[in-house]
Amino acid sequence: MKLPVVSLLDFMRITIQSWSAKHSEEAGQTKTDLTEPYNKILEDNREISHRMTVSPSTQFLHTITDGARRFTVCLRSRKCSCGRFQLDEIPCGHAMAAIAHRNKHGEDYCSEFYSNKNFQDAYAIPVEPLPCESTWEIPSHVLDQKLLPPDYKRGPGRPPMERKKSYSEGKFKRAKVTCSICRREGHNRTTCGRYPPDA
Repeated sequence: MKLPVVSLLDFMRITIQSWSAKHSEEAGQTKTDLTEPYNKILEDNREISHRMTVSPSTQFLHTITDGARRFTVCLRSRKCSCGRFQLDEIPCGHAMAAIAHRNKHGEDYCSEFYSNKNFQDAYAIPVEPLPCESTWEIPSHVLDQKLLPPDYKRGPGRPPMERKKSYSEGKFKRAKVTCSICRREGHNRTTCGRYPPDA
């Protein structure tokens, strides 16, 4: 290895520590039930729903008319015929129209993953900073231990410097482009010298 692993681990620790502090502060300053990005999505969908007409069928089933198009919203199963409600797990504009018609709150129909409480809980445990290495108190029984590398038989030849790429990262061959006039590769009929430009 060309780079020491200790420096890599310390860089990762500092990066995760800064991320944790940033997101924890962001979650503490958020006053809405949802985190800021998803709360904005919900507010935009609420604004869009004002131009829609709601025709209730049952307590949970509604027909939403948006211009010349109609959509079906079921608040019990949290589904809309447009597909966005069940895919994003956040009420779309059609669902927000039905929710407002029932005097409900859109936040109650969002996934728990978007809640600010879960966002706070994700970063509740801080990443403890490490003091300077010169101040570390290491027990003698730890210092006396000798760590030896594992038994490994090196194969013949020079070891590879790059990692092996997966199948999805492999180089795929490009399709050959063949001219339909002269049957040669590398150009098409519009750039072929045998094809009349005025034809």
